[in-house]
Amino acid sequence: MLRFQDYSFRYNNSQELSLKHLNFTLQKGEFITLIGATGSGKSTFLKQLLPDLALGKINSGQIVTDLEKTTDNFAYVSQFVDNQMIMETPRDELKFILDNQGCTPNEIQLRITEVASFLGIIDLLDREVSQFSGGQKQLVNLASALILKPKVLLLDEPTAQLDPVASEKLMQMIHKVNLEFGMTVILVEHELEWAVHFTDRLLIMASGTIVLDQPISQALRKIFDDPQYRNYLTQIDRLYLELGISGLKLPLNNQQLTEVIREKQSELQFRVRPQLEGKTKPVLTASKLNFRYSFNGRKVVDNVSFELNSGRSYCVVGPNGMGKTTLLKVCTQQVRQQSGKLNFAGHKLQKDFYQQMFVLPQNPAALFMKETVAEELVFQIKKSHSSKELTEILKEFSLSGLEQKSPYDLSGGQQEFLALALGFIKQPQLLFLDEPTKGLDPNKRIALGKLLQAYQKAGGTIFINTHDLIFAAEYFDQVAMMFDGKLSDFATPQEFFQDKFFYTTEINKALREIYPQALIWKDIQYFES
Repeated sequence: MLRFQDYSFRYNNSQELSLKHLNFTLQKGEFITLIGATGSGKSTFLKQLLPDLALGKINSGQIVTDLEKTTDNFAYVSQFVDNQMIMETPRDELKFILDNQGCTPNEIQLRITEVASFLGIIDLLDREVSQFSGGQKQLVNLASALILKPKVLLLDEPTAQLDPVASEKLMQMIHKVNLEFGMTVILVEHELEWAVHFTDRLLIMASGTIVLDQPISQALRKIFDDPQYRNYLTQIDRLYLELGISGLKLPLNNQQLTEVIREKQSELQFRVRPQLEGKTKPVLTASKLNFRYSFNGRKVVDNVSFELNSGRSYCVVGPNGMGKTTLLKVCTQQVRQQSGKLNFAGHKLQKDFYQQMFVLPQNPAALFMKETVAEELVFQIKKSHSSKELTEILKEFSLSGLEQKSPYDLSGGQQEFLALALGFIKQPQLLFLDEPTKGLDPNKRIALGKLLQAYQKAGGTIFINTHDLIFAAEYFDQVAMMFDGKLSDFATPQEFFQDKFFYTTEINKALREIYPQALIWKDIQYFES
């Protein structure tokens, strides 16, 4: 139904090709997942099917299709849940879309009823979008795409800002649409955890070219043999392949892994992680913090108390809309608590607190002020009187070659690393990160984890919010959950995750009866001979 033939493209503001000589064929009803490094051209590829989203020039080749490239045929859902809605309620949003298509009032009513019933959002139709969680907003975005009955659904990291439960539900809905209506799906993702069981073909993009296009089972084995892409594998498939077991078709489900590991149990052991010893001094102490956005509104932060110690890392997980970001804003005084106390190094917050901490917001572009990447970094180096060289920082944060690019033209992951570089130049005592792995490919997440570990080893203290449970399990000393404004007690990842039913890793779900503390594929290994 669609073919890219020797297709090359560049943006208006760039001299470099973003897509290079692509050859790709899409069949009706396929579910295709596209992965690749941050900035490899995945989103640009998707936007070629809706030209209003890609302002640039076709340098060679063509896209051949029997479908007109309009929203009637190609519907698009972005990773940025707040950027797609313009009306106050879902009903108004859906009505606005259909009004613009010239639908009659009767047809509008019928279509809204149908799509809301299918996606289970009837009770959300007349509620204000401003009160929705990220997962609810993304369901409304999906409804806005589906209500036009498109032939092809284009999804650009739709789970990037969603908690694990919401992510899984969204992917199940997308699979249902693909399966029941034969709707063709092209999904751009950094995570294979949710999409792998629904995918027919896996594509990998690198530097604007497609370097792999294979059926999912073959592709998973292929990328295991390539160190550059091995980290993209799901934790379940990675463990199976790392142990050198054969005989089963990939991808595996949790039950299959359980059976395999049980058979091999006599040869395997749980890898005990080293624990940090000794107690360090408190850096930040929160006591009975309370915050609400309006006088009669619910408490978004409800009687929260905790202590952050020097040289330790803390991670808060939990569903969308439960107060995680607001708690971070209260801790950094972007908003002031209505009651409760914050102490820094044993004293009330003073000017030195703001000099000793750095905040990475969900939108890192909010930190940028200069016209190029180099100017941003040089400005921060001079401001912080840092002894580090520009070239050293560019290399450390994977920004080499991007010096003259505008910070706003970088990919989401590149913006994240530029913002982190600005923070690390400052050499703060406290690091606050809001969803730091959002927009990062798996290799970049590992690089981020190592940067944070080095910062922590030098005595820094880290506090983050994340939906990335694998990142939380692997790189953090303490984990807690926030729900309905309340924060649970912090505990080690092994203690926190082992009794959770939904909010835990897939390895833990599969192996909890055999190895209750196993959280990631690295936790299981053969006995050393």
